Amino acid sequence: MKNRISLFIILSLIVLSACTNNTKKEAIQQDTIVEKTIPLEPISETIETVEDSVLETTKKILTSLKNKDYETLATFIHPNLGLTFSPYGFIDTTKSINFSKNQFVNKVQQQKTINWGAYDGSGDPILLTPENYFKKFVYSADFLKADTTSKNKIISKGNSLINLNKVFKDCDFTESYFAGFNKKYDGMDWQSLILVYKKSNNQNKLVAIIHNQWTI
Repeated sequence: MKNRISLFIILSLIVLSACTNNTKKEAIQQDTIVEKTIPLEPISETIETVEDSVLETTKKILTSLKNKDYETLATFIHPNLGLTFSPYGFIDTTKSINFSKNQFVNKVQQQKTINWGAYDGSGDPILLTPENYFKKFVYSADFLKADTTSKNKIISKGNSLINLNKVFKDCDFTESYFAGFNKKYDGMDWQSLILVYKKSNNQNKLVAIIHNQWTI
């Protein structure tokens, strides 16, 4: 009788141990399955791509300006709004000029004197050929190598009002900024170039070129 009881106890322990091991194996398998089904966090690349597209367009336009490749520059001009030029950060809507794509190409090719607005301080008309205007009030420095280039943020600080957001609402813009060139001027010789964009057929199209600098 004792032998039977002992045998029964041994068998019971073996069955219990097997059940315990099976339970552990199932738990491990379940844990493994859960770990495999945990979704990976999505990588946010869309926002970066959208932001970078504006900066990339700016690089292309600055390259065209540096190379005086105005035909390529014309391809970036907004088809409906045209291209506005402002010699200073404050856009004088009564005096600033606007060219359509075709007008711009014609004016650049003719190289005739144009009234681009008024000089700060004196108020005298800015009478320059497109070539001379671009030297003084567009690509006046190598903005491809600017100290800083920002998107939708004005870096330059001067004594004139910048009314960009009022004149060109719901537009993106970049500012290529040099803090200064000669130490003796203590930063008062800073310059920047602001390029303003409006979407057209999901492309960044140029609507304004704004030159900014210290004014009297």
